[in-house]
Amino acid sequence: MRTITVSVFAIVASVMVPASAVAQMTWTDKGYVSVSVGAQAGSHTLTTAPAFRLYDEDGSLTTSQKAGGGGFFDLSGGYKVWRNNLLVAVGVSHSGSSKDIAITAQVPDPLEFDRLRSVNASLPGASHSENAVHFSAVWMVPVTDKIDVGISAGPSVFMLKQDLATGLAISEPGPTVTGVVSAKSKKTTGGINLGVDVTYLLTKNKKIGAGVLARYTGGSVKFPGATKSLTVGGFQFGVGVRYRFR
Repeated sequence: MRTITVSVFAIVASVMVPASAVAQMTWTDKGYVSVSVGAQAGSHTLTTAPAFRLYDEDGSLTTSQKAGGGGFFDLSGGYKVWRNNLLVAVGVSHSGSSKDIAITAQVPDPLEFDRLRSVNASLPGASHSENAVHFSAVWMVPVTDKIDVGISAGPSVFMLKQDLATGLAISEPGPTVTGVVSAKSKKTTGGINLGVDVTYLLTKNKKIGAGVLARYTGGSVKFPGATKSLTVGGFQFGVGVRYRFR
């Protein structure tokens, strides 16, 4: 996370040089709408150790899976509120991925107490979904009459859905794993967003353009049975359409 955050600050710093040179320029539009698609980096390992009981005896169950990363979609809009260049903005984004869950368990014996037996299993295609709402203050820097740069920061709210392995179906003799018991956990948590959006206006009326978005979003959440909190969000890079209104 620290490396990603430093990268975003480096991007912001790089655009501040032309920003100082054009500080006297005013962003003349009233607001914008943007649509972006791209990829989110920042996959993290989620490890869980849920309670596992069989034959009236405690066993153990440990799972490991990658969560996060994948493609993302973002829809955002902003409106100018102060000193010609400052906007308030809100955006919604979605990212998600599907990864296998690796499972290691110690299974009780049906006839002999305190005789645990090792088994391995997997749950394929476990899904991780991140829906987020981003609130931002945006400073618009008009670099030329066709290019402007938006520098943004603010809080985010993440709404997460995560597939978790919670148990095993066992047949004897063996033991033989005949199935994996799973559940979908839903969590909401807060975080931050920091970003830079560069727009090139394509039309004569300077209302429609193409844009490039580089943004970091981050937060953390604790899922049931998890051994530690999972980092959510990540570094996002996308391209899309920009519309200016006056």
